Amino acid sequence: MTGRLVSGPSQYALVLVILGVLFFIWESGVGMPSASAAGLDSGFSRPPALPSIVLRDLRGQRFNTANLSGQPLLILNFLAPWCAPCLREIPSLSRLARSSGGLIRIQGVLEGPVGPESLKKFLGKGHFPFSILLDPSMAFSRAMGVRGLPTTFVVDSGGRIVSRVTGAVDWNDPRVRRYLRSFISSKAGF
Repeated sequence: MTGRLVSGPSQYALVLVILGVLFFIWESGVGMPSASAAGLDSGFSRPPALPSIVLRDLRGQRFNTANLSGQPLLILNFLAPWCAPCLREIPSLSRLARSSGGLIRIQGVLEGPVGPESLKKFLGKGHFPFSILLDPSMAFSRAMGVRGLPTTFVVDSGGRIVSRVTGAVDWNDPRVRRYLRSFISSKAGF
């Protein structure tokens, strides 16, 4: 066994199903591909904005989630140390972070209470070229409507949530990259 959950043509079919079912694009589609052209559905008439909740980063510094707005594109990924799909997704997110040339900010949010030893062990499992916020009370997770892990939100430069996916994604799949590029200027070279 190679350690891959699904391989070959089934993998691509699975990616298409995940994208078709779980990504949301706001209804108006201004500056983005239309929902019908992309085969996606928004699920809301206007994109919701990020809530303003104070969390802590790994150094213990306070961070207001409202400050996540203003990025060219934000990938907001909710994960947990015990979540196997989260752990499988981290290398893909790491490659995306390194290859986006600063056009995409990836922000991890560690959901639920995590003891110091568990946190140290979790952080030792992978290289994180993106920052992690701690959400021990799950207030941010609840405000965002997270129901399963990993859950990832795509947030535009105005702080509006334009897409959501629950489950691990290959963020380096060319179709996913094209989708992400559609939210950034045509000069995006990642």
